[in-house]
Amino acid sequence: MDSPQELIRTATGYFELGMFSDSWEIIESLPPEEKTTAPVLDLRLRILSALSEWDLGEEIAKILVHAGNEERKTVARFHHARGRAMWQSGDCAGARDRFRLAVEAWREVREEFSDDDLAALFRE
Repeated sequence: MDSPQELIRTATGYFELGMFSDSWEIIESLPPEEKTTAPVLDLRLRILSALSEWDLGEEIAKILVHAGNEERKTVARFHHARGRAMWQSGDCAGARDRFRLAVEAWREVREEFSDDDLAALFRE
C-alpha cells in the first residue's frame, strides 16, 4: 500500500497531466487525517478551479486563505479564475468582488491580471 506522501505525489502528477478526476479520486483514498492538510487542500482547490467547481472551492478557499504563502497564492488564483468566469458571463460586480478577494489573498496576483480583468476591477 502506498504511503500518504506517495499518494499525494501521484495525485499531483495526475493534476499536472490534466487528469483532474483521477487526481481527485487519489485524494479521496487518503486517510481522513491527511485530507485536511494544507497541501492536500491546496491541490483540491487547484483541481476545483480547473473544473470550474466554484461552490466547493469557495469553502476550501476560506480555510486556505489563513494558511501559508503558497496556499494563499492558490486562493488568489482561484478567485481570479472565478472572477474571469463571472466577467465572461456578464456578472461584472461579482467579478470585481472576486478580483478584490484575489488581491487580498496575495497582492502579487495583480501581475497575472489581463487588461479585461483590470477593466472589470475598476469599472463602476
